[in-house]
Amino acid sequence: HPEVNQFEYWNEAMSEISFLKNMVTQLSSARLCGHLNVMQVNIYAFMHQIASSIRAFSWSSFHFNMVFEESLPLIELDPQLVKQAVINLIKNAYEAMNNSGSVVVTISCSDGFLRIAVTDHGGGLDPAFADHIFQPFITSKTGGSGLGLVITKEIAEAHHGTLECSSRPGDGCTFTLSFPLTQS
Repeated sequence: HPEVNQFEYWNEAMSEISFLKNMVTQLSSARLCGHLNVMQVNIYAFMHQIASSIRAFSWSSFHFNMVFEESLPLIELDPQLVKQAVINLIKNAYEAMNNSGSVVVTISCSDGFLRIAVTDHGGGLDPAFADHIFQPFITSKTGGSGLGLVITKEIAEAHHGTLECSSRPGDGCTFTLSFPLTQS
């Protein structure tokens, strides 16, 4: 019935349906973290592929730099899931800086872990909110589902790694993914 789009609350209902569809998609992605398609990855090539994906978003007022430690080893991980995690952190950084600014992605090795740190200058987290950022459905973003960081953390943990946040109130945040160099 073509007249259905003229009904009162049609736009609001469609907006809510889109929101719920996005949430279900994200929840489904989170459940996929139990099965990893692990392969040996050259982190330099992998991160440059992510950089190409980010540039395809055409965020004209957004810039990011990648800083690599020298002589990074090959690492075993699921490239699709880790790509999703890294892009999510970069996207969050972009949004935290009101869709402009510069993000630094630092890739390094220490203590048997490969670390991918995403640093923004978006003002940091409200200290009262900081303890809850990895809980489902908790978000400070308008229209956010509160699942992005939950899924990103699950991806890290599925690799026996971690996701940590260091907030600098008034300045920004650094989210660090850490992956063990050898799988358990």
